[in-house]
Amino acid sequence: MSEAIRIPGGFRQFAFVHGEPGCSAQIKQEFEDFQVDEELGFAPLGSGEHLLVRVCKQDMGTLQAAAGLARELGVSPAAVGYSGMKDRRAITTQWFSVPQKTGSRLRPGTDLGPGLRILEIHGNDRKLRIGSHRANRFRIRLRHLRDEGRELETRLMRIRAEGVPNYFGPQRLGREFSNVSQAQETFLAFDENKGRLRPARKKKSMLLSAARSFLFNAVLSHRVAEASWNRRLAGEVFNLEGTRRLFRMRDEDDTAVLDRRIQELDIHPTGLLAGKIENSDPYQAGAAVARLEADILNAYPVLGEGLVREQVASSRRALRLLPRDLELIRETDEMVTLSFTLGAGGYGTALLRELVRF
Repeated sequence: MSEAIRIPGGFRQFAFVHGEPGCSAQIKQEFEDFQVDEELGFAPLGSGEHLLVRVCKQDMGTLQAAAGLARELGVSPAAVGYSGMKDRRAITTQWFSVPQKTGSRLRPGTDLGPGLRILEIHGNDRKLRIGSHRANRFRIRLRHLRDEGRELETRLMRIRAEGVPNYFGPQRLGREFSNVSQAQETFLAFDENKGRLRPARKKKSMLLSAARSFLFNAVLSHRVAEASWNRRLAGEVFNLEGTRRLFRMRDEDDTAVLDRRIQELDIHPTGLLAGKIENSDPYQAGAAVARLEADILNAYPVLGEGLVREQVASSRRALRLLPRDLELIRETDEMVTLSFTLGAGGYGTALLRELVRF
């Protein structure tokens, strides 16, 4: 059996745009130090077969909150929908959907146990699905800041101007890539037992997500290291800023126009979310991009082949992440608060790692 993936340094091993920060700080010392507000991006209809329930949770993960709602209503956890996973050690607001016929007794202001309160309820015609929200608003306090050279402000200006690499955060990968290692071990067990993956549904989903997130981060790290994460390579597939729209670079495209749009932060190069690629997929990378991504897959064949075998559909993700309304409030010499908004799928830790060591 092959050895599980072990990369010294964990999340810090992925390449930094301007080198690893010299300044340092501590995060999540108190629950209120890390606050996230989920923005739906659409108005609930006010009626329908589902209820959209906005909750505030503290020291509680998304799955735990969903399970609490399910218990309260006497339904299966699968009946509770949500748009994305939120941090546990934090204070977060998040939307869930529940069946209207079972959720009608819920009331705003109700506590469903320690750390879980209902804020508002609205009728809607659809269940929430992963990625159906628009953005997340972050408010993060950095304590015990060490920034003798005032490096923080310089890095902040660079991030406002050019964004940050759109890495999946350590929450997805696990401490020292533990989730990725579990995924590889499970894929290897499949090879030995000649059977499909057998973990529980949510566990299986976590392992598959960790595997493809690691492979994406490996691709992105390579492009950051060679300074191509924010510039065009041959065979590129682009993402239009603020949308999920993709388009593939064509031979007849005006490369000067594409380069200008990249510089103006209007479009972004993308990286592979590994899985089964259909021949009919119009968004397959080519040339230099395809070769680079193939090299990464070849370096981790157990992960790539496991995703294909499990019929995970391939996709693409922007290499660049643009924060909106990025502000810093310096409370004391050793404590600052950052506030910013990221689109759905963006990780606050991806921005933090370019600012400070934590």
